[in-house]
Amino acid sequence: MSPSPSLESMSPRERILERAIEVIEQGGEVAIRTNTIAEECGVTAPILYRAFTNREGLVVAAQAERYRRSTAVAVEFLVSYIENSSSREELRENISRSLDFIFSAERSEARRLRAEVIGSAVSRPKLRAAVAATDLGYADKVSSAYTKAIEARWIDSSVDVRGVALWAQGVINARVNIEFNDDPNVAEAWNTLTKTAILGALFGSVAR
Repeated sequence: MSPSPSLESMSPRERILERAIEVIEQGGEVAIRTNTIAEECGVTAPILYRAFTNREGLVVAAQAERYRRSTAVAVEFLVSYIENSSSREELRENISRSLDFIFSAERSEARRLRAEVIGSAVSRPKLRAAVAATDLGYADKVSSAYTKAIEARWIDSSVDVRGVALWAQGVINARVNIEFNDDPNVAEAWNTLTKTAILGALFGSVAR
């Protein structure tokens, strides 16, 4: 995940949010105690409530930030590889390498975390909206990175790269399901099928 800011530079709201994230990661949402968190952050309970309204608001804000951070590293990695491509062939290879990283065991904790947040969002409209906003924002960032590739016709202009980015994010989030059975053969098959589908969606209609 993206690193959190240093405590010294944080506002009271940021300190509260950071501590709430730590509490959720250590003990789940049930462990959130607003008065305790306020005390640990050196503020009074009214300051916490002004910032987050109530306990539910704090939980939603913390979970939304966990989701945002868990996606940021992979998106930044992918965008960098896209933007630093100098040909259609290099772009395809760079995306393939990016997907290897995104699918890797190194990223399994981020996938598990996102699954937790998505599960929590099912019954929380505000958290659902925050998750959707994060996905849309990252899809916009990825689609913008493809501008040069589309102008150079490495990717056909008819391809909805934003739609592909959103679809791929949903598929990657679901990878946690096959990780439950801890079967490397299934994982490898998933990697191959998913990479083939994503690359096909991007490059299948491009004139060679």
